[in-house]
Amino acid sequence: MIASGTFGYDGYGRGLTPEMDLSLLGAVIPKTLTRYSREGNQEPRWYPESFRVARENREPVMLNAIGLTNPGIEAGLKDLAPEWDRWDATVVLSLSGESVEQFGDMAAMTQGVPGFEAIELNLSCPNVEQGDLFSYSSKGTFEAVGAVKNYAEVPVLAKLAPNVPDIVPIAKAAVEAGADALTISNTIPAMTIDLESRRPALGNITGGLSGPGLHPVAVALVYRAAQVINVPIIGVGGIFTAEDALEFILAGATAVQVGSANLADLWAPFKILEGMQSYLGERGITDIKDLVGAVEA
Repeated sequence: MIASGTFGYDGYGRGLTPEMDLSLLGAVIPKTLTRYSREGNQEPRWYPESFRVARENREPVMLNAIGLTNPGIEAGLKDLAPEWDRWDATVVLSLSGESVEQFGDMAAMTQGVPGFEAIELNLSCPNVEQGDLFSYSSKGTFEAVGAVKNYAEVPVLAKLAPNVPDIVPIAKAAVEAGADALTISNTIPAMTIDLESRRPALGNITGGLSGPGLHPVAVALVYRAAQVINVPIIGVGGIFTAEDALEFILAGATAVQVGSANLADLWAPFKILEGMQSYLGERGITDIKDLVGAVEA
């Protein structure tokens, strides 16, 4: 899958070409929509400014603080969803709310709207000011997921935060509230400072750590959650190679999302898919399900 916020140059597919056959991928997740439009955070929003250079150097510190820039759900459903409906792809709508009520309202607004096959709840974006993040607590997670399940006509995925004392009770709360799958995990709040100017590298001061530095953290969280829940888990965090993706599968994920790698190369998901297929073929594995949770721990 292509992770939310990294689908094309604008988060909504700009820059993809007809040669990029989206039907080959598990799904694409356009940038998160909120109840009302958002301008996002002040510049600079990226560190390093060139993720391509960061990728080539295997830079572990990759930060972003976009701030959920988006046109708002009403404009998104009116102007973007019809375009998604024409794609030969499985589209997952990403939503983020400032309150439980807002999550419920947005879910109700999606009723009868074509163009997407599931909803992913961004419960844990570290780059916006909206009080306590929902996935920081079992209670917040349960209430937000429950509010959406009351109205959603499609499967609901809950995207959880990595920086919690224990992801297990939060994962359980999401499932108890009706989540059909979990996405693990979002980015980690982080900061870097320029020594010469003594100023933060990001305009928002802090941002979300993604890329290689997030990968082992997310793999561990997927493994922990997979031991105790019975819904599919989508692993995301620092997937740049087929090997990175397969680690998540072995840890218990049944699918993966590619995020930061897309910011350096829009072909990254397709290259990773080919690498996974080659890995299976070379070892005579006919069904990748044989690898799900197969880590010998």
